[in-house]
Amino acid sequence: MSEAFWKHPRSSEALVRQWERKVSRWSSVPFLLEEVHQRMLTRAEIMRPVEGAVLVQGWMHAQTFQALQGQFSDRVLHLVHPAPWPMAAQPLSPPVADAQGMSSKFKSFLSKIVSNAGVTESPRGIAAVQHAVAAPGADLPVPDASQALVWSPLWLHQINDPRHLMAQWHRVLKPDGGIFFSCFGPDTAKELHGFASALGQRMPDFSDMHDLGDALSRQGFSDPVMEMEKLTLTYADPRKMIAEWRELNANLLLDRALGLKGATALAKAYTKLAEELPHEASRHHLTLELVYGHAWKVQKPKGPQIATVQLSDIGGRKGK
Repeated sequence: MSEAFWKHPRSSEALVRQWERKVSRWSSVPFLLEEVHQRMLTRAEIMRPVEGAVLVQGWMHAQTFQALQGQFSDRVLHLVHPAPWPMAAQPLSPPVADAQGMSSKFKSFLSKIVSNAGVTESPRGIAAVQHAVAAPGADLPVPDASQALVWSPLWLHQINDPRHLMAQWHRVLKPDGGIFFSCFGPDTAKELHGFASALGQRMPDFSDMHDLGDALSRQGFSDPVMEMEKLTLTYADPRKMIAEWRELNANLLLDRALGLKGATALAKAYTKLAEELPHEASRHHLTLELVYGHAWKVQKPKGPQIATVQLSDIGGRKGK
């Protein structure tokens, strides 16, 4: 058995539960999700994937997904969910007249497509979408060598075995196809360690970008390019900071646990958070280390590459 990727394993079951709860209640796109998507779209302008479909696997909102449809308007998007996604509850272009009725129909439709099936028609200039449901850690329900690009925002750090997911990405890619992903790096939410400890929890570990690049190489990807940047968010109200951290970060920290803790335990945790503020600081900081990575599936030539050279073709120095 191979060594575990994380010090603190993730729960696939928890991720599915949190996905179902969060994507159904998002009335607007979370700030961090929108920011990361915009930065990924800007970086993606330099990528030139081969012809073909795009597999999308990661945290999505109707607004960010619509921008992605515009970016890849000439391609089919294969959207892989860990559980049915009531996308129609959020208006896409063109606007949905009956959102509530459409949502129930859409949920019924998704329940029937555990494997990839059924292309959703889209207006002109917007990519068509094909939906599939796949549990976290399971094999992707997509044929081998069928995708030109894998697009994965803020997902790799949620999965218990990123190496298996990387191998699946490599399997479904066409030769010369590529991946582009974002995830959290090790300094993410470093300010919350004391808060977690006061609740009897521990922060999850996040992978260094160099380790992710090495893992991609071992799964067969060529020349991974990794990039890192840090965002620092500031809050006057620590409760708002914790709420925003919980809003997006399924499967990580401070989700179900906050609801299970009593008022006294929470008060002590917030006191601990206040005690760790730098001297005379009036606002709480939350660090987000964002890691971006892209790599390619390079088609390797078959058989040994041997060149034959005749001795007569080799020049040499002639004696006087």
